[in-house]
Amino acid sequence: MKTIETFGMKPRHPATLPALMALLTTLGPRALPAAERECAAIAIEPDASFRDRFPDLVEHIQSELAARPDLDACARVELHLQDRVVIRVSVTLPDGRAASRSVARSDDVMPTLEALLLVPEQTPSAAAAPTPPAPAPARHALRAVQAERTDRDLPSPPTKATRQLGFELSAISGVRIGDSQFGYGAGVLSFLEVHRWLVGFEGRADGYRSVYGSDPETALELAILAGRRVDFGSVALDFTAGPGMAMKGVTLSQSETVPVGSMPASMPHPEPTSGPVPRLLLGARLGFSPRSVFRTFVGVDGELGPRHTPVAPATNIGSPQMPRFTIGLALGATVGTP
Repeated sequence: MKTIETFGMKPRHPATLPALMALLTTLGPRALPAAERECAAIAIEPDASFRDRFPDLVEHIQSELAARPDLDACARVELHLQDRVVIRVSVTLPDGRAASRSVARSDDVMPTLEALLLVPEQTPSAAAAPTPPAPAPARHALRAVQAERTDRDLPSPPTKATRQLGFELSAISGVRIGDSQFGYGAGVLSFLEVHRWLVGFEGRADGYRSVYGSDPETALELAILAGRRVDFGSVALDFTAGPGMAMKGVTLSQSETVPVGSMPASMPHPEPTSGPVPRLLLGARLGFSPRSVFRTFVGVDGELGPRHTPVAPATNIGSPQMPRFTIGLALGATVGTP
């Protein structure tokens, strides 16, 4: 009769021990990973900045992921808040595969996690053994999520705040025409800007000449202006209007016809300065790079007013007088508050 071997006793057949070891070796590697992969839930590891900024989001993510049976429960999720505007989402699986994405909104964290946990990317440090490709529907879902969030991964550049108070000083020049006269001049223009409302003054010197030909005359002009600025970002449009006073200066030259052979009784003298003439100034200017310290503008301006002061009309009818209206083109450069 054959003897039955019991535990704790030495086997009588030496070939029995190698066979038993081979059986344990075959079953061991399969049983060990199965035991290791028994995880209770996906590990969520937020940093301190993320937890302070979104105190309730971690619990919400844990409850949502726990309700998904198609996700790997042994995965590890890391949440980092960068520069207080970018959320970095990282996923690492037990086999070494890892993936990460950046999102700008807290509402995008959960969809991004679902996509990464379904099909994480293969990193260079992963195991050399090839892994089976993800199902086609899952790959298409990941590409759709990545394409949808490409423009939202990076934070939008901060928008510069609207200027509430500013000051600017401009040099202006231009040409005008009206009432059969042609004018050209230059001056300075200054504005105080308060919540896009403008208040300031303008001072300029102009030269006038009749379009039919005459001696030129000069005029000095001062005005108080008010208006409104419409800011379009890269350009700004200013509308201004205000009262002013113009004073005709001396005539630069005078021509007089004298009969041949006779001498004039006296040499012609320049016409004295006239009294102040009221004017109404209107203007519209388009400024370029309104948020720069140095900027330029182009515009259209004009003015209305009588030829001479109503209190003391001109006694010399043939002398040059102020035009009743003018309109023209203005160019200038500005230095001011950015």
